[in-house]
Amino acid sequence: MVRINQSSGLVPFGDPRLCVCAQEQTVAVPQEYPEPDATDSYLIPTLGLHHGAFVFAYISTFLSYITPYDLPVELLRDAFHTKVSFLHLILEALKVESGYICLIAIFFLISLIPLCYTIAWGCAKEPDDDLNPGPTVDAIIQAEELSLEESLHCRKSFLGLVLQVIILLLIAGVIAMFVTNEQIASAINQTPVVVRSSLLDTVTFLHDAEAQIRFVVLEGLATAVERMRNDLENIDKLLGEPIQHHLALFTGIDIIFESIIDISTASSNLARRIHLLQDTLARAAKISYEAEFRLDELQIQLSVLQRQCTFRDRPLCDTLKIKNFEDTGLIERIRRLQTDGTLAKLMSMGEAGRNTSMHALTHELTLARSTFRNYATDVRNATEDTAGRIEERVEQLTNDTQATVDVLTQTVGGLVEKVNRTANFSDSFFDRYREIGAILWLAGLATTIMTLLVSLILLSALSCGCCHADSKAGITLILGAICICIASLALSGFTMIEMLLGAHGQVFICHPLYNEPAYTVLQKLIDKPGLIYPTEPQYGIIGELLREASPPGSRPARPIQVSLSSALNDCEKGRGSFATFQLDALVNLSTVDQRRQRSGLDRVIDSVGAGEEPFLGFTVRIQAILEDMLSDSDLNLTGTRMELTQVSPDKDVLTFIDQLQRVSAQIQDVATTSRMTTLGSRAKRLQLSLLAPLEQLRGDIVYHLTALELQLSPWATQVNKSLTHLRNAQTFLDAEAAEVCYNRSDTYRRRLRGHLEAYYNHTARVLGDRCASCRPLFDIFDAMRMLFCHHIMDPMNGLWFSAFLCLFLWAVATPLSLMLSSTYRRLELLASKLQHSSSQRYDPRASTREDQRESSQWATQRSVSVHVNAVAESSTDDDDGGDRDAEEEGAVVIEYIELSYANGDPTNYHESLI
Repeated sequence: MVRINQSSGLVPFGDPRLCVCAQEQTVAVPQEYPEPDATDSYLIPTLGLHHGAFVFAYISTFLSYITPYDLPVELLRDAFHTKVSFLHLILEALKVESGYICLIAIFFLISLIPLCYTIAWGCAKEPDDDLNPGPTVDAIIQAEELSLEESLHCRKSFLGLVLQVIILLLIAGVIAMFVTNEQIASAINQTPVVVRSSLLDTVTFLHDAEAQIRFVVLEGLATAVERMRNDLENIDKLLGEPIQHHLALFTGIDIIFESIIDISTASSNLARRIHLLQDTLARAAKISYEAEFRLDELQIQLSVLQRQCTFRDRPLCDTLKIKNFEDTGLIERIRRLQTDGTLAKLMSMGEAGRNTSMHALTHELTLARSTFRNYATDVRNATEDTAGRIEERVEQLTNDTQATVDVLTQTVGGLVEKVNRTANFSDSFFDRYREIGAILWLAGLATTIMTLLVSLILLSALSCGCCHADSKAGITLILGAICICIASLALSGFTMIEMLLGAHGQVFICHPLYNEPAYTVLQKLIDKPGLIYPTEPQYGIIGELLREASPPGSRPARPIQVSLSSALNDCEKGRGSFATFQLDALVNLSTVDQRRQRSGLDRVIDSVGAGEEPFLGFTVRIQAILEDMLSDSDLNLTGTRMELTQVSPDKDVLTFIDQLQRVSAQIQDVATTSRMTTLGSRAKRLQLSLLAPLEQLRGDIVYHLTALELQLSPWATQVNKSLTHLRNAQTFLDAEAAEVCYNRSDTYRRRLRGHLEAYYNHTARVLGDRCASCRPLFDIFDAMRMLFCHHIMDPMNGLWFSAFLCLFLWAVATPLSLMLSSTYRRLELLASKLQHSSSQRYDPRASTREDQRESSQWATQRSVSVHVNAVAESSTDDDDGGDRDAEEEGAVVIEYIELSYANGDPTNYHESLI
């Protein structure tokens, strides 16, 4: 908004309506420029790459501790351009991969644990010598064997429980391996879609950004140009009328013109009054001429009468006198009024004749008002040529800006061609990529199935143990251990390969991609020194891409120096592409401004303006007419009116008639009296026929003079006041019109420039803010790293971690399986010895009781029945004496002794006979 302050003092004349203090005028430059609409037809947000739980993302933190070194960028650059040998690359890579080597060694050593333990277990001597069956044993020894059996059962239960937990963990690891393997395969299959969508979104972004920038630059300029053209077309309203209103406000010229019109109306009334006066004077003159003739005749008759009077009456006759018009001066005064030039001018002023003063005043007033009121139109007509030159310069500026924007369009076209070439190359790459993905998926599936089969062998061994098939369970466990020995080597190899792929991808690729906000490694890889260029790019990858894509022959205003890290950070914040990628080097608005100055547009705009010439002295003729009117109003009507008031021929005649009657009464001569009566009759007729109407006209003349005097004084005052105001207004116009016209013209010129300046400011603000936001580029970048790191690398790290967990569990399960197999074997030998001991002859009833106690023994495992073979002795029981005698001599008698253990201690027992 451009604010112009203009002040002026009080006007020279004292009309309170015209005393205007300093005012503040504001010229507003409209800012409503069209805003571009960004497209929302991007494919990346519809793929749902951010959905899902990434369980194994924590492994990346572990890998960062293993390899805390930065990526050897210079070594990779030399290897990328085949400047170093493969052996040298391997040796240099080993310097920073000590952590991976340690992990590989750990995997390999853990994979050897099952094999080594199995070999050691096979070569060890089994402690089963004391379990050989004998004919008889001592009761205490037999009890110790039973205690050993119980401890073996406890060991079997404990080892089985631990092995069950391990098998559950193995199954969980197998499930994790299967899930992560499927996630990797799904992500690999989705990779072509994501890459193609990214390339399509890149092309969409390039076209959309170019369209938005073009829209802002060209449509904004078109809007500014349209407003300039509207201002040029409305220059009468924007420049002429403000000057006209300002001058009218500070001079009150419109009010003065209205007062002069009022003077014209008053002059018409005054002329009508003078016309009535002249008409009355004409009638009075006509009557006075006849009355003068009759009065002269009457005076002659009086002279004759006086001569005819007798000597005695002569003194009375000589007293008779009559005043003629020459003595009273009435005719002279009437003639003087009739021939008065001032009255004639005043009377002609109110007439509509062509050569009258009122006609001249009306003509000059009409011309002055037309000059003042048509000033805006005159300004528009006077600036038509300048407006045409401004439009030519503006058209040239528009063409230059269009050519500048075309450079951006061609540059974007070159970038789109690069993206299309990349898309064509990616189609052939994805076939090989899918093959590699299929191989990895098959390897992962085979490894998962192998791990599952080994786990199922262990689970089947436990199932056999639960079904009391101890011998089968032991053999199955040994088979499982052997399978683990073989499968561990294969699983460790798969784990090593997956670990190398996943860990290298995580540390050397994902870590640089997520190294926010510095992106140190990524910037070194692409900006400096840059892998894709044989020589180090001078201004970074973005500047090189824009330079290569720009049309031949076009030179940017300055080099584009945009680092990749700053571009990614700005795009993540959603800043505009124009400011982020320094596209002002291609579409330089300051250059457009300089081109505007060089094209002469400013000089042509400076030539636009309104002149003060129409206001200089355009009321001089009106002032001259008013001055003449004012000088004509200087009449001494009071003296003339007083003179006419003192002159009365009618009264003189009446006085003469009265005197004649008195004298006639005194004269003694009848003839003289008769002649005097006749003369009196003639005088009376004269008075009644001429002098009385003349007296009436004289009164009318005095009345018209009085009325004229009453009208002339305020009329002269109004003329004087209007003349004074007009002189002051013209003085102000002569002194201030030039400055007012210059200030208003300067304001109008600033308004024209303001449209372009507002356009530049608006365009710079919009382009520097969020117009053509490069957020879609960051979304593409984020989608690619999300796909590779979270959808491929995290499951791959989860796959090798799950495989390593299974490998570790195998290393633990192998000794458990072999120990449990040994336990099954010892239990089997111990059971066979006890069965051999109880295979001697015994009473069927005792056998039945023994079976019952044996079953009670397996149920409680607190009281144990021991079989003791002894020779029959004499019975101590008297009640049983008959029965003992009935038995054959030499028969074997089986007695049952119950051993009760205190607190489960086999060495602390109590015998009781059953």
